[in-house]
Amino acid sequence: MKLICGRRLVLVLSTAVFAALAGCAGWIDRQARSEFLRSLGQTSITVFPAFIREGPRGSYDERAAAEIAAFLKGERLADASAAIGQVPIDQPWHRNQARMLRESAQAFSAYLRAHPIGTQYALMAEYLTGGKRRVVGIHCYVVKANGTPAVAFLLNSHHKAFSRAKLKEPADCTAVVIQVLRDTLKPAGRAR
Repeated sequence: MKLICGRRLVLVLSTAVFAALAGCAGWIDRQARSEFLRSLGQTSITVFPAFIREGPRGSYDERAAAEIAAFLKGERLADASAAIGQVPIDQPWHRNQARMLRESAQAFSAYLRAHPIGTQYALMAEYLTGGKRRVVGIHCYVVKANGTPAVAFLLNSHHKAFSRAKLKEPADCTAVVIQVLRDTLKPAGRAR
């Protein structure tokens, strides 16, 4: 399925995992989503370290921020830079992964409102782990500098992009996030 968003962007939606990208998530601001998609190739993004959620605890992967920023910049999707700061995500673990995604994105939005950035958008990934750091889910969210949620996606064992990756540890998740972004976001007229 293809969705044309303005003249410069075609968003390819390959599986149901991208429902939030397509705007089915009610908490994603439609105007912010549309603005983000139209701005690709001409916008700026601060990429924060990925949050590795281990039950009630967590840690951060700064390398993930650097890799995602390098991808966005290399693909000319955005002038992207990796942030140093760690965004506190302290919402409880739920059985409902979509709820966890929404709550984490809202915490990220609140953080940005309290800690202004110098770019138009911010991106953060979140990796969910079960026992023995086994990866059970991946989230990624993009928020406008003012804290308005623009784009988000989640992956788990029900999605091909996740199950094909055969993730061994949280560090492997960054390649999946980059692949999902590569597969879904591209300025119009640029073939993949």
